[in-house]
Amino acid sequence: MRVPSHRRILIVDDELQILTFLDDLFRTEGWEVQTADSGSSGIDRLEERRFDIVLTDLKMPGSDGIEVLRTARKLQSDTEVIMMTGYGTVDTAIEAMRAGAFHYLAKPFKAEEVLHLVDKAYTQRQLKRENLYLKAESRGRHLLQSVVGTSPPIQEVMAAVQRLSDTESPVLLVGERGTGRSFFARILHFHSSRSSGLFVPVHCAGAGEESLEGDLFGHAAGAYEEAVLPRPGKIAMTNNGTIYLSEIMEAGPRVLERITTLLTAKTITPVGSTQEVVLDVRLLASSSTDLETLTAKGKVTEELRNLLAPGTIHIPALRERAEDIPLLLHHFLFEENRNRKKPLRGFSQTAIAALSAYAWPGNVRELEEFVKSISKKKKQGTVVDATDLPTEILYGRKGRKPAGRQKEVPAGSDIRDAIQDLEKPMVLQALALAEGDRERAAEFLQIDVSVLEDLIRRNKIES
Repeated sequence: MRVPSHRRILIVDDELQILTFLDDLFRTEGWEVQTADSGSSGIDRLEERRFDIVLTDLKMPGSDGIEVLRTARKLQSDTEVIMMTGYGTVDTAIEAMRAGAFHYLAKPFKAEEVLHLVDKAYTQRQLKRENLYLKAESRGRHLLQSVVGTSPPIQEVMAAVQRLSDTESPVLLVGERGTGRSFFARILHFHSSRSSGLFVPVHCAGAGEESLEGDLFGHAAGAYEEAVLPRPGKIAMTNNGTIYLSEIMEAGPRVLERITTLLTAKTITPVGSTQEVVLDVRLLASSSTDLETLTAKGKVTEELRNLLAPGTIHIPALRERAEDIPLLLHHFLFEENRNRKKPLRGFSQTAIAALSAYAWPGNVRELEEFVKSISKKKKQGTVVDATDLPTEILYGRKGRKPAGRQKEVPAGSDIRDAIQDLEKPMVLQALALAEGDRERAAEFLQIDVSVLEDLIRRNKIES
């Protein structure tokens, strides 16, 4: 496992052999390493610079590991401290954990044991740091007011989020990938009474059931061949906060059964253990498939369906809220323009028409990536026009997906009203394809230019 060199670890031990072994081990793994051969020397290092992890022996002459721990807690509260201890001092090491140490490591230990434990400590530290950042940064970005869109489907989502945010109910966000499910999950968290706690996202798709089970619920010592030490899972680490399981239905039946127990009994049992752990965690989750379909296929139990159904929110595909595309385009371009000395001036009407007519199979995420890409290609101070758009957008397809929605005509409608409803998007797309040239647009539609001009006037189209 290679890690970026900016990850820093301080190793404190009065045994030169152990100090040298750990120094070589972590440097080989890409860590930036500082060593100290005494507790007082380790304290000096902590006063000089910041560290991500401190790995310290417990029993040392003079200042011991407890003093190193207390100094780290005082000077660098987000630094994780791991205690190394001989067999005779395990009880003292457990006391150190109660004082704030991440875990203890009994000597002698194997290289993979210490690497694994340090990796887990670093992961927890990053979760804490990311959540501190999110709390500061997300007060603006993950508030309901930050949602871009005025269409009825997105207004329904906002109403549901507002209704469910400050409850303890589990919430299932159902929608295609790229629709913003994780974005709305964060809004739910930051509008809840748990906003001061951790928000921990976990991707279930492709994780493998056994690996995901251990990652979520932790394991007891000896649960696996390589599980020398017990390890808490992410759910336990999220206590008093919110865990978000992306694509929860791909987690596997054993994990889903454990999730059901968490929701009903508020407990988990680590893998390989019989000891239940009582937790206070709120579950948010997402799925690409609705509960009814999953239940019919036997992918989810009736019990879990009944637990999740009351808090289900449908997140619409972008093609279901196409009227929001112009607002989203300007929003994403505004974000990109922040980093430009001379910003792009916007999108032409023909470009907006073509972009609004496209199906966007990747949904909002694809639209955002498109804006990022096009803003890098365009000269500063210019306008994005239809001529700048990729062929699949201009011709309304990506693969075999249709552009836009196939509009249904309600039974009993006046045929003239129905035709007029279909006219405007057709004219807009023709103008986009023709890059604003009315003669070419008329050719696309196989009508006379005078008829096209009449349609433009009647539908109040600016071109």
